[in-house]
Amino acid sequence: MKRCPPPTRWLALLVLPLLFTWAQATTVIAPSFDRLVDGSDYIVRGTVKSIASEWRDNPAKPGSRYIGSRVELDVSEVIKGSPPAPLVLEVVGGKVGDEELTVDGAPRFVVGQETVLFVKGNGRLIVPLVGMMHGKYDVRKNKKTGRAEILRSDGQPLFHEQEVVLPTASAKASALNQTKALPLSPDEFATRIRKNLSSRNRETLE
Repeated sequence: MKRCPPPTRWLALLVLPLLFTWAQATTVIAPSFDRLVDGSDYIVRGTVKSIASEWRDNPAKPGSRYIGSRVELDVSEVIKGSPPAPLVLEVVGGKVGDEELTVDGAPRFVVGQETVLFVKGNGRLIVPLVGMMHGKYDVRKNKKTGRAEILRSDGQPLFHEQEVVLPTASAKASALNQTKALPLSPDEFATRIRKNLSSRNRETLE
């Protein structure tokens, strides 16, 4: 299988000041819950409806191209902001034929996957999510309990919203100390996001 140049090389080639803000680094520190909420243009819950990848011209280097993708979501709940309808995320990376481009720190989208997204800079950032992979929380149904649960980027359940700032290994260890706690459900996660927004609005008014 032919592969595109390594992500680090692409990061050097794709200097698109009008399209992407290269403040995102390949090593991304997990943001706090406050920064995750405050830094997003909008927060939505939805299901990945389709993914379309294509070759695109690189205006920063005439004659070169890169793979980009359009990820369309079927939004079931808007938690913050006013996202466009339909909501289509523009991301760098994807697969066309035998060639694939991946970006370090970027989450993987799968058609049919339900997820909660903290969207920022759609069309301007290589991955339009706060903290890249840290801005995507998938929803999984627990096979034993039948209960929907929020997952972190490593597939581990999220027990408390403040765990988002911890490295995944630390968050897992923290969760193990909460033997009686249940992972957050999508509804609980949305409620805590709205509570955070409400408290910040009150602080602004004061």
